[in-house]
Amino acid sequence: MPAVKPKRASSAVDMTAMCDVAFLLLTFFILTAQFKAQDAASIETPSSISGIKVPDKDIMTISLDKDGKVYFGIDNQAKRREMLENVASAKGISFTELEKQKFSLLPNFGVPLAQMKQFLALEPEKRNQLKQPGVPTDSTGAGPENELKEWVYNSRKANNDLRIAIKGDNVAKFPAFKNILATLQAQNINKFNLITGTEAPPAGWTAD
Repeated sequence: MPAVKPKRASSAVDMTAMCDVAFLLLTFFILTAQFKAQDAASIETPSSISGIKVPDKDIMTISLDKDGKVYFGIDNQAKRREMLENVASAKGISFTELEKQKFSLLPNFGVPLAQMKQFLALEPEKRNQLKQPGVPTDSTGAGPENELKEWVYNSRKANNDLRIAIKGDNVAKFPAFKNILATLQAQNINKFNLITGTEAPPAGWTAD
C-alpha cells in the first residue's frame, strides 16, 4: 500500500509592514524634496570633459540663450531680495514688500529694470509663459544702458562669497558672450566657471 503524502499548505508572506514602510519613505521624500523652479529660458549647453563641478550654493549664474539674450540669477532667496533693494536704491526705484517677495522667488530673470514691476505683477503662469527680452548689456561692459553690471555688482554687495558661473547655449553667438565677459572684466572679475553638459572621458583620460 503506497505511503500517504501529507498535504502541503502554501506559504504566505504578510506584506503589510513592508507597504507601511514604503509609504512612510515616499511621504518623507515628497515632503522634504525641493522642487526646481522653472528657468527663464531653455538653454542647451555644449558638452565637455571636466573633473570640476560647479558649486551648488553661493552661486551667481549668468545665462545666455541661443538668441543672445542674457538672464541673471543667484541661488539664495534672502540675498535676491537684498540684491533688488541694492539695485533699487542705486537707481532710485521703489519696490513694494509684495514685489520684493515675488522677486525673491525667481531663480533667474531676463527683463530690463523698466519692465520689472510689470513683470512681477503678472500671475506666475503668465510670467512663465512670457518670452523675456533679456538683461541689457553692451560691448564696453560699463555703459549706461548695461544693466547686467548693476546686477553683478549689487549681488556681490549682498553676498561677497558668490561664485560666478556662465551658462551659454550651444549655438549662442560669440559677440553676445563677449559682452558678458566685458561686463565682468569691467569690474575686475576674471575668474568664473562655465556650465557645460557632461561627456564620458576617453579611455586613459585623467583630470589634472
